[in-house]
Amino acid sequence: MQSFTSMKRSADIGRRVFFITGSVLLLFFTSRFNSNLIFAQVTSSGFAVSIPLSETNANSGDIVCSYEDGFKKCVNEYDSSIYGVIADDASVAIEDTELENSRLLLTNGVATVRVSTIGGDISEGNFITTSEIAGVGKYAERNGYVLGTAMEDFFSDSSDEIGTIQVAINIHPASGLTAPGSNILRYIREGIMVPVLEPVESLRYILAVLIILIAFTLGMVYFGKSSRAGIDAIGRNPLAKRVIQFAVLMNIVLTIVIVLVGLVIAYLILIL
Repeated sequence: MQSFTSMKRSADIGRRVFFITGSVLLLFFTSRFNSNLIFAQVTSSGFAVSIPLSETNANSGDIVCSYEDGFKKCVNEYDSSIYGVIADDASVAIEDTELENSRLLLTNGVATVRVSTIGGDISEGNFITTSEIAGVGKYAERNGYVLGTAMEDFFSDSSDEIGTIQVAINIHPASGLTAPGSNILRYIREGIMVPVLEPVESLRYILAVLIILIAFTLGMVYFGKSSRAGIDAIGRNPLAKRVIQFAVLMNIVLTIVIVLVGLVIAYLILIL
């Protein structure tokens, strides 16, 4: 019995020694490779990855968009190119040290976001979107793309004051925030301003629309003339009915081809 008790105690001691040794080794290797780890006060939670920014004056908490010329701070309201939030203090991060001017970015999770009251005071549960202030979010009072949901309040008497709040990131187009009538008026106003703000892009769309209209007009005019001619021909020569019907069918096919060619040309103008 004493021998069995001694063996049990020896086993318990062996397990404790193994646990202590393993803990020491874990601490050793953790401190050994601490150059690849960042220990800081964490205010953002989620999985962050490094991206190259096209500008050097970005702050932690700025909202970043993916534009044709690279990743930049968002500069438009309700920007559909929202990509994520700069989070230098993310809880989990993978950093590519070979990237130039790289910053850690969160695309999901909870992030600390720089905001303003330019769109109104922010209450917990409000949608947060981009604003005309580069990289700064605001309260989303109408339909459009949003960054996520505010988890804190932010009130200020000055719209120039920039603060920070926690935001649950969920990038998506939000609807139901405004009435349909106000949406229609907004779209009309934005459509009127497009030629002024982006004349080259507007010219492309105008040309595409004109080509489509011309193609449909030519197709319908040609089809109308050929159809009337076919009907008249059948009335004058009933014996050639099948030949005339075949000619009318070919005219329909040619009309469809004309319209399709116009659509293809318009599409090429838009994408090139």
